[in-house]
Amino acid sequence: MSDPGYTKVVRNAADSRYPSFQQGFNRRWFAPQVGAVYLCTTAEGTARALDDALASYGGGVKIKCGGHCYEDFVFSAETRAILDVTPMDGAGHDPQRGFYLDAGGTNWGAFQALFRDFGKVLPGGSCYSVGLGGHICGGGYGLLSRLFGLTVDWLTGVEIVVKDDVAAPARVLYVSSGSSGAEGDLYWALRGGGGGNFGVITRYYFAELPDAPQEASIETLSFPWPDLTAENLGELLALYAEIAASPDNPQLFGLFKLMHQAAGEIQLLVQVVGESRDAVRAARADHVMPLSRRLAEVLPHRPVTRPMAGHPGWMLALKGSDDLQKLTFYEAVQTLNGSGPNQRGKYKSAYMRKAFPQDQVQAIFDSLQKIPPGLEASDMTQSLLQVDTYGGAINNLSPTATAIPQRSSILKLQYQTYWQTPEDDAAFLGWIRDFYTSVYAATGGVPDPDRDPGGNVDGCYYNYPDVDLNEYGGRDGALRLYFLDNFRRNPRNLVAVKQRWDPADVFHSAQSIPTS
Repeated sequence: MSDPGYTKVVRNAADSRYPSFQQGFNRRWFAPQVGAVYLCTTAEGTARALDDALASYGGGVKIKCGGHCYEDFVFSAETRAILDVTPMDGAGHDPQRGFYLDAGGTNWGAFQALFRDFGKVLPGGSCYSVGLGGHICGGGYGLLSRLFGLTVDWLTGVEIVVKDDVAAPARVLYVSSGSSGAEGDLYWALRGGGGGNFGVITRYYFAELPDAPQEASIETLSFPWPDLTAENLGELLALYAEIAASPDNPQLFGLFKLMHQAAGEIQLLVQVVGESRDAVRAARADHVMPLSRRLAEVLPHRPVTRPMAGHPGWMLALKGSDDLQKLTFYEAVQTLNGSGPNQRGKYKSAYMRKAFPQDQVQAIFDSLQKIPPGLEASDMTQSLLQVDTYGGAINNLSPTATAIPQRSSILKLQYQTYWQTPEDDAAFLGWIRDFYTSVYAATGGVPDPDRDPGGNVDGCYYNYPDVDLNEYGGRDGALRLYFLDNFRRNPRNLVAVKQRWDPADVFHSAQSIPTS
């Protein structure tokens, strides 16, 4: 018998792999009713596996790549079968279509392959184990995005398994920048419209990719919590926003980790990259050291005394002089290449076009000191708001060029909290929900640009899904926050693409694009 292109692993208590097949990276989610896992090895095999799964298990068929599920879209009581594309993790170059990455790969695997074999880089994320299948098509970004843009800005072709006719077998389709009509619309939707909405992505193509930088510097500043006030926190964030909004420093990327008071400090990481040591030295002298001095005028900072939240095991300090720590670009990626341990977690997001208004600063300052009932201060050391620099090359495209509409923001926010036991779920979830709604009290408890006359907030990031947003006008309300006018309002929109390519809603979740 010829190779079917997949292996069907039927549920078996004796199979030592099965508990791992039923759970993803976030320990909150588990799929107790999974009857089979399909380990897909080819695109054609994925199509056959999809048909078999639908015939055998009905509508509870889900797709897995990296397994970094912020919500239970893959691992839940509804799930009956999982199409696992992680065996497809190749990378290379096609003479006709360009560089390719299989959807089962990870951020780290993609970086290694592109850097090692071609000297190229994709401006993707720094969490090593995140799967490419969802990361890229959700509009993935990383520490090179201010310099090179989003992952989807380089995406020129997608191989995808579709089920656009429920009465016919699933089929493999290639759509690209050269596609027109309905296929052109699908290509547009796959550039930011997220994974698991229109089909099973099996491979990504990039006609060109940027050259990898040669050198880098990474430096951290630490500000002690006992010295923080709402006033000086606002000043620090205003200076940081000024740097993020600057058009002349795209080679700089910052991660400002506003950690809970229990952590003892907040931390700012700054990475600078360049084509040479001299270029990095010049950028650091022009941008990093002046920023350091200006921040110190607001609140003295010190070398980091503990690992950054989310990046255990490393520390780098910014010296008070212009001395430069030499790092190759590969070393820099390795240094920041962390996913952390498997834990229970909850996340929320927001885009910002301007600096933080005072009411938001006060809400951040107050929330980062609160300890939920039943918890102790030591429980809150992994609770934080991370503020990333954004803009730069990302904002060179129009809001309708891809499905990602946020093309005028300068900051991107991720609210995070982590814990260990189910008994503490309510306390941590309550804390992060109250934190979020207090920051956006003026716009209805969420970063809704339609309710923001000041034009500051700009919605949420689809790759950081948050089902709490469904309470804000149902699923449509949540999806409007992710995609703004690209959801329904524009002539080319995600709902119309879903209607055409997945009319039976085979690929669905609590926040999938609806068919009507």
